[in-house]
Amino acid sequence: MGDATQNDIFKNDLYQHSSRVVLGFHGCDKSFGINLINSRSEHIKHSDKDYDWLGTGSYFWLNDPLRAYEWACLSQKRNPEKIKEPFVVGAIIDLGLCLDFCERQSILLLKKSYENLQNAFEASGLKINEELYNNRPDEGGFNLKRPLDCLVINNIHRMVEKEGIVYDTVCGYFQEGADAYEGAGIKEKSHIQICVRNDSCIKGYFLPRIR
Repeated sequence: MGDATQNDIFKNDLYQHSSRVVLGFHGCDKSFGINLINSRSEHIKHSDKDYDWLGTGSYFWLNDPLRAYEWACLSQKRNPEKIKEPFVVGAIIDLGLCLDFCERQSILLLKKSYENLQNAFEASGLKINEELYNNRPDEGGFNLKRPLDCLVINNIHRMVEKEGIVYDTVCGYFQEGADAYEGAGIKEKSHIQICVRNDSCIKGYFLPRIR
């Protein structure tokens, strides 16, 4: 190990290269979904809203077509012109180099990114937690719009790119909704989402089967 400490060894990206190929599901309009499945070159457009939960990229629900369909139905109510008929597309995703917020190293990077941004804001006489960058809770008290998290996560990518590191995907676990039952530590809409930044990690799209 030489002069390196255990802490130094674990601060590189060696163990963030995932060998996993997973199934993700994306809620969308049926016409868009059918076109995507039949195309050899089309991809889901990257979302770059300032409140995206995991930063810029295309979003999928891990192993959860039902949750993707529920999202599409809710989106139809909000914007019936965009989603006329709720639909779900499956995707085969190679996670590649994954910034996984279920892992300690990624959380440490998150904290470092926040500290860097906080210092930059304060140097300009500003505060990072002003209203513009506050995570916004829904009626149940759970964050659905996360401009602060989006800002901090996108800043991670800028930080690590200086070291020649480019993350292919981002993965995060979210507690959402009311308690699954009285006193539960699990919420009824809890889920894992994947944000794909590198489209080449998507090996194909498919129509989910219904038993």
